[in-house]
Amino acid sequence: MPKELKKETNAAITIDMVQHIIDYMESNLLEVLTPTNIAEHFYLSISTLNHLFKIACNMSIMEYLRNRRLSLAGKELKTSKIHIIDLALQYGYETPEAFTKAFTRFHGFPPSFVRRTYPETKVFLPLHIKFELHGGWSNQSTTDELSLLTNQYSSKQDKNLFYCYDGTTKNKGGIPMDTRYEYHINLKDMQQKEDWRILLLLAEKLKQAKIKFKVDGKTMIFAHGLEFKLDKICFTFKWNEEQIVKDFFEYEGNSISSFHGFKFFDVMFEGMKVRCMFYGECPGDDTDDFLFRNTDPVNVEGQILDVQTLEFYYANSEPKDEYYKMVEQWLNRKDTK
Repeated sequence: MPKELKKETNAAITIDMVQHIIDYMESNLLEVLTPTNIAEHFYLSISTLNHLFKIACNMSIMEYLRNRRLSLAGKELKTSKIHIIDLALQYGYETPEAFTKAFTRFHGFPPSFVRRTYPETKVFLPLHIKFELHGGWSNQSTTDELSLLTNQYSSKQDKNLFYCYDGTTKNKGGIPMDTRYEYHINLKDMQQKEDWRILLLLAEKLKQAKIKFKVDGKTMIFAHGLEFKLDKICFTFKWNEEQIVKDFFEYEGNSISSFHGFKFFDVMFEGMKVRCMFYGECPGDDTDDFLFRNTDPVNVEGQILDVQTLEFYYANSEPKDEYYKMVEQWLNRKDTK
């Protein structure tokens, strides 16, 4: 440990100390690491450690460790012949089931898919903190610097308006946008206009109520422009906002738990059944990142819907599923363009 950190009890706590903490975790990724023993190593209180790390990295200690370990596990699974049970133990999971659950949440598909279908695993690289402070009073340069910052911010915004996969325009009546594309739905081209009306009306009301959601279930296939008659609308919400969602729908019943970490309840809206689903209950599962993982933004007449990706459905469903062929044919279109 760096000498300057041994007297931390009496020393000033600075942001650059987080880099030492990151370096320590990187050197011990396969060891038992918790906020408690990391805090003890650096002579910090747990609350100070957590607060400092959150400010500098915008995530918790355990989120960082989980992201790094699952990133490395995905890489090792692709490049070695290690058994999944051994990989689970190596990266700190007590059972293969716990590892599979965490791996699937992080990468979007289970470990068994890596060697069978060779999908791209997600990569989370080590963080390196670079702290720069520019400025000071300068009347002459203030305008120029403000203009530069504004241009940099606008450019960054433009590049991150939409998230997508490279090489394909995923649209139905849509338009290309340089090297980035989005699903764009023109309702005049759609057949199930009443179902679209209900879907968009509900989405708009949820947004007005500031309730975050994504379109899920079979509805995600519909919401990408592959139409069929909806029997229900499926939305997934944040795990810890169950009561908020119940209040929104004025639902007073209990949710149904069908398996560990999943529950739902059904309500009626504008004559359509709506299934409200909640996945999670583990630390970190209530973040926006977890809710919107594996989603595409779909532009429907100017309204943006966060929709579970067709790729996710295709990777996690069976060929016997009712809409498997429909999705497969749609995804294969990118290979013929």
